[in-house]
Amino acid sequence: MLRFMTALLLSLGLATGAAAAEDHPRFAVDTHYKILEVPGNVDDPSKVEVREFFSYACPHCYSLEPAVNQWLQNKPDYINYVRTPVLFLRNAEPLARAYYVEESLGLVDEIHGPLFDAIHKHREPLFSEPALANFFRKYGVEPEKFNKLYSSFGVSTKIRQADALTKEYKIPGVPNFVVNGKYLVLRENLKTTDELFEVIEYLASKERSGG
Repeated sequence: MLRFMTALLLSLGLATGAAAAEDHPRFAVDTHYKILEVPGNVDDPSKVEVREFFSYACPHCYSLEPAVNQWLQNKPDYINYVRTPVLFLRNAEPLARAYYVEESLGLVDEIHGPLFDAIHKHREPLFSEPALANFFRKYGVEPEKFNKLYSSFGVSTKIRQADALTKEYKIPGVPNFVVNGKYLVLRENLKTTDELFEVIEYLASKERSGG
């Protein structure tokens, strides 16, 4: 009887330990990510959104870009990747407007990387409307067309929305990532770039399965 009770307690202990392991995944809230106080809307509710907050003026964003591109090639199909330029850095607004001009023209794939390179690799001072208009000309966008889009109602609306979302999510710096409008990844506590995308995929999978 004693042996039976001992075995029973051991088995219960092992079961409890297994459950505890399941309840405490490798990535923990308030260590690797935080839950946002007020969840935000996502662009495509049929998918899990991963939103990158960035700026072309940010050297850390530029350094991370190759890893982002590599991950995008293999990301799960159920993830919708969205970029949001921030305005709180010096020279950020002209570059944010440039991003939304790219987006409106369907030229993000052609211009996004080269614009990063031009600023950080080639040290081109692309921080004004005329300088950016001249840069876009290399990609078949005439200055008149660029200038019209740059100051358009559509681009200006997106700028206001991006700034409001940055403030709503309390984005502390860039680059930063928010998963499905609910989780802010705490990059400062992550050791490697691989770990960053592991956390993102963990949270995306969590959202896909209903949290």
